[in-house]
Amino acid sequence: MRTYDGIKAERGVNLESPEFLERTRQLLSKKQTIEIFMSGSTMRPTIEDGDVVTIEVVADGKISQGDIILYQSRYDTAVIHRVVRVDRSSSEKSVTTRGDASSQNDPSIPLHNVLGRVKNIERAGEQIKMKKPQHSFWQQLSLLIKRWFPRR
Repeated sequence: MRTYDGIKAERGVNLESPEFLERTRQLLSKKQTIEIFMSGSTMRPTIEDGDVVTIEVVADGKISQGDIILYQSRYDTAVIHRVVRVDRSSSEKSVTTRGDASSQNDPSIPLHNVLGRVKNIERAGEQIKMKKPQHSFWQQLSLLIKRWFPRR
């Protein structure tokens, strides 16, 4: 069983708990990392049920497309998903995320709702290389067109 500053990172940690969000904020504000045993399938195949993820502080709000982040959702729950877009053009900077196993994006969230970034993934005692999901030719073409002709 792993612990981080007195909190057990055990299977079934409830990411929807307000206590989890508060404790996570406290630990990350002290520049401590946290470890969480994951459950669920929204980040498959990158993060599997039972993997241990290590969350670190995001330095200076430097979030990039492809990062896996822990953030506070609009419903005051914690979510771990991949960044698919960073919008720095508006006055309220935001990110759009999506679970790797999902076909739809999550609603955009303000950058200040990002709590941390996944630093490591451990599966059965071994480090898992974090890689971006492969896109089909048509998905890559669509992303390229969106970059060339952004919506205003």
